[in-house]
Amino acid sequence: MIERLAVGAYRGTMTAAAAAARLASRLPGTPARWRALGARLGRLTDDERALASGAPAVWLHAASVGELNAARPLLRRLRERFAERLCVVSTLSLTGLELARSTPEAHLALLLPLDAPGTVRRLLAPFQLEAFCFTETEIWPTLLAELAARGVPTFMVSGRVGSGTMRRARWLRPLYRHALAGVDCCMQSEEDAQRILALGADPRRVQVAGNLKFDGAAADPPPDVLRLDAALGARRMIVAGSTHAGEDEMVLEAFRRVLAGRADLTLLLAPRHPERLAAVADLVRAAGFPLARYSELATLEKGQAPAVILLDVVGPLAHCYALGVIAFVGGSLVPVGGHNVLEPARAGRPVLVGPHTEHAADTVERLIAGGAALRVSSAESLVWALAGLLDEPVRMADMGRRARALVEGGQGAVERHLKIIAARLSMTRFARATG
Repeated sequence: MIERLAVGAYRGTMTAAAAAARLASRLPGTPARWRALGARLGRLTDDERALASGAPAVWLHAASVGELNAARPLLRRLRERFAERLCVVSTLSLTGLELARSTPEAHLALLLPLDAPGTVRRLLAPFQLEAFCFTETEIWPTLLAELAARGVPTFMVSGRVGSGTMRRARWLRPLYRHALAGVDCCMQSEEDAQRILALGADPRRVQVAGNLKFDGAAADPPPDVLRLDAALGARRMIVAGSTHAGEDEMVLEAFRRVLAGRADLTLLLAPRHPERLAAVADLVRAAGFPLARYSELATLEKGQAPAVILLDVVGPLAHCYALGVIAFVGGSLVPVGGHNVLEPARAGRPVLVGPHTEHAADTVERLIAGGAALRVSSAESLVWALAGLLDEPVRMADMGRRARALVEGGQGAVERHLKIIAARLSMTRFARATG
């Protein structure tokens, strides 16, 4: 009874949200954020619809850029394993969609619709889906129920469940139990496995397969990264990646203080959300630092990088970590939960994080325990951590080696996921053939 009420209330709310988004997308003067929701109403162009109906499909959904980058090695292996299938990629963000459209692994890239019955059915209608994979925490109850009704094998890949979700478990369980009933959950850790079980997943369908982010492979750096390398010359670069409002100020203050007596430093500041770029640029100028945008590097002479470079394009952050000497990973000095610490670790750089790392708790603790990362709590402790490493290059290099070794030791998740997915699909095909 409670489960039916929860599902009904959720679907009613999402249906109302979809109706509001449809109306807002058509009204002049509506805020851009609301107008953008019009792209999440499950509509395909004629060309997309023809492509969708042309062949059986394997679909991967990832929330945004970080999750998609982590899942690309799995996507590549799925495309190799099921070569005749249409490969579909969906995201929730426009930056993620831009990346999905540029990846060679995807035949078709689109935005996932709002999780209302009408929009979900509209989008799924032309597809001949053979498998649907979704990353990390992307549990959309209406979509998962519709996939189950169509008999589509569904997989949670590199799954994780944060502590915030567990604090709401009492309220989420009636809704999630229905959604997760037919999902094969490939979890990052044993703790994540126990948490997804507490949310109502079927114990027979829960396995620990590891974190796909450990298996990411660095591609060749694009030309603009090579221009950054040239602009730096002999300067040492600190990379502050995926920063949020409230963190940029602390990072800039820490940089100002460590810059004293160390004139060879440059800070690469990479805000998590592109819409904040103008505000962050204003902060840099207000702090009195010379500033260049990453997109303007072609105008700089060799070795002429300014004190601060603002990363204003999506995609090259992982390559930029490799050019730095120390990485601070944002979303951790403010209560966001942290972001991808494996990119700088894979690049062999010491990693600094704040106290809020719930989204990657297990990985962060492994890096700290392994002597590859340090936790800071404020601008003051960030100053001490940066200064200590900058003045001890041997220690800095040792931390970087430890970071890379820990990443290499955690690899193998892609193949574990692939085995689970292939086994389930084989069973499904056999059941259909004999049924």
